[in-house]
Amino acid sequence: MFCPVCESEYEEGITLCPDDDTELVERLTAENTVHDHSEARLVPLHNINSPAEAEMVNDILQQNGIRSVVQSGGADAFSPLLSTTSPGARVLVDERDYDRAQELYTSFFGTDTSPLTGTTLEEDEEEEEERG
Repeated sequence: MFCPVCESEYEEGITLCPDDDTELVERLTAENTVHDHSEARLVPLHNINSPAEAEMVNDILQQNGIRSVVQSGGADAFSPLLSTTSPGARVLVDERDYDRAQELYTSFFGTDTSPLTGTTLEEDEEEEEERG
């Protein structure tokens, strides 16, 4: 038995996917498999300063079973191609995975929105001023 959303395989006798409450099917086909992210309910997880860093975060999330995508620059089909020239990106996750995605992000990066490059001097100074 397979889940048409996450494509996980389950033992015979299980009828619902425990991750997304989707009814399982006997085999995956093009007709019953959800490959289109537009069918998922995506919500923003974080705005990341660099598209490359957003892609890294996305990879970590996906390796941990989180359904996620990166939206950088425009919201069109070419934005991944242009991500190296765009100023920042947004990591979107399936709303069913949001809590787990937030937990994973925080365990890896804390509240940092620039995981690889760190904060700028200006950002550090602003944060220091806010602390008093």
